[in-house]
Amino acid sequence: MPLPLKPYENIYIDHQIKDADYSMPTMQAAPDHYTIGYIVTGDRRWISTETIRTCHAGDCGITKPHVYHRNCSMSDTPYERYVLKVRPEIFQPIIDIIGETELNILCQNYLRFTKESQKIIHAMYDEILNEYTKNSPYSQLILQGMVYKLFFYMYENHIPSELDKNTLYVKKFDERIHNALIYIENNLTYGSPIEEVAASVSLSPSHFSRLFKSVTGSSYTDYLTDVRLQHAQILLGTTSLSISEIATKLGLANGNYLCTLFKKKYGVAPTEYRRELEKYN
Repeated sequence: MPLPLKPYENIYIDHQIKDADYSMPTMQAAPDHYTIGYIVTGDRRWISTETIRTCHAGDCGITKPHVYHRNCSMSDTPYERYVLKVRPEIFQPIIDIIGETELNILCQNYLRFTKESQKIIHAMYDEILNEYTKNSPYSQLILQGMVYKLFFYMYENHIPSELDKNTLYVKKFDERIHNALIYIENNLTYGSPIEEVAASVSLSPSHFSRLFKSVTGSSYTDYLTDVRLQHAQILLGTTSLSISEIATKLGLANGNYLCTLFKKKYGVAPTEYRRELEKYN
């Protein structure tokens, strides 16, 4: 469980760098604060009782109190992040301005930004961390203003988009399926066959298949394919691995099969996708 805020604090921040393969061991929920997190490096799958979504370097996520969630690695990139905790009564003026409906929309998906905005946001988090570390008699009051400045910069500068197509909206919570989602991420190289995934949560393949569909709204096969292709996108952008090598890492038979799946999903071949990424990096 995330640590609650100290009685004399309205705002808390920390900055951590974790191993690339770090996964939260259990579902957790903030007891007394909103969380505004920022990913500096890494690629994560974020699983909650409400959604299954992805985040990458430069993304920001906002989480309400009492929302149980868990995240795990999607790449070999070290996981560097900031976590900003804000007591509800301090966060309330934000809600009063943008409205509860708008806040819910912001919480559903990660906020994404241009490279220039990412630099500004990173610097703002560093400034907040420096003020928090000072711990002067008036630091908490100063931090309130800094949090409002950060939030509304993010609000005004995030890239407007339709709902993330990779986001699944969980129809009901089942701990076995949520544990299976983590197992899938950690065992892609081995193919993540349904028999093994089902066994990892002590279910028969047929029972698991039905339960998976009722929880996620997706068949197991479709979900696994989407996960593999999301990992392929990351590997194409962050490594020099060949298409065949990427296919092997994703538990696929060969590079040709990966190309077929990739082009069907995204409309371009993996090599074209990589060339497009290289233009912007």
